[in-house]
Amino acid sequence: MSTIVRPPSGLLTTRTRRPRARRFAESRLASDTAAMAWRSWLTMLRTPAEFFDVLIQPVLFTVMFGELLGGAISGDVRSYLPILVPGLIMTNVLTTCQSVGVDLREDMDKGVFDRFRAMPMSRLAPLLGPMTTDLLRYGVCSALTLVTGVVMGYRPGGGWWGGLGAVVLATGCAWAISWLFLLLGTLFPSTQAVTSFNTILLFPLCYLSNAMVPIATLPHWLKVFAEHNPVSYTVSALRYALDGTAGTGTAGDLRWAVLGCLVIVVVAAPLTVRRYQRPSAS
Repeated sequence: MSTIVRPPSGLLTTRTRRPRARRFAESRLASDTAAMAWRSWLTMLRTPAEFFDVLIQPVLFTVMFGELLGGAISGDVRSYLPILVPGLIMTNVLTTCQSVGVDLREDMDKGVFDRFRAMPMSRLAPLLGPMTTDLLRYGVCSALTLVTGVVMGYRPGGGWWGGLGAVVLATGCAWAISWLFLLLGTLFPSTQAVTSFNTILLFPLCYLSNAMVPIATLPHWLKVFAEHNPVSYTVSALRYALDGTAGTGTAGDLRWAVLGCLVIVVVAAPLTVRRYQRPSAS
């Protein structure tokens, strides 16, 4: 007569009640974000061409538009620089930050983010990591535009502290607005579609504003649009940071610019994270 040997009850309990691994670990947000930022930094170092828009465009645009439009708008280049430099700071950082949506769409098309979604890591880290690295790009782009203007003869009324404040403000605004471009990267089906829409969006926002010319010189219909253009508020805030009350910006413009950036982050960031987590977004 055979005897049935049963495993110890403790062993059975251990196997059946094994704790399940958590899919997401938001408590590791800082470390996971740092790892993703390091990944993004290594990618940029291996592809130096990604720095061309940050290193060349600020110098090229400031010299080109200053020499081209300075005499026609303000009589000479130096008188035009207080109008041009704050406008180009915002224009250049917007052009730089629109690439984040293209990069996100490209990674999603390659399946990189499918792997990230399946890993037990913070849901925000794959998005916050590259954006943390991009803060350096926005800061360098803003600072180079300002330095080029100073070399051409621009002297901010707020001095170097005002210049530093303008660089910080432009960097923060670019970081906030980049959430919109990230959202577009999850909405459109291809990198080409994202690039095309970004171009269509950026041109009227940047150039139908007070970035290049005084609003008072515009036709009535265009003047109304430029006055309510969000970029105009940010450019006016930069002029206030650089030149204080001596410029055309006011403290009210600075408050509206900061408030607008906060609203963009509060609205666009959750939508972007939700779209990024959906398999149908890839």
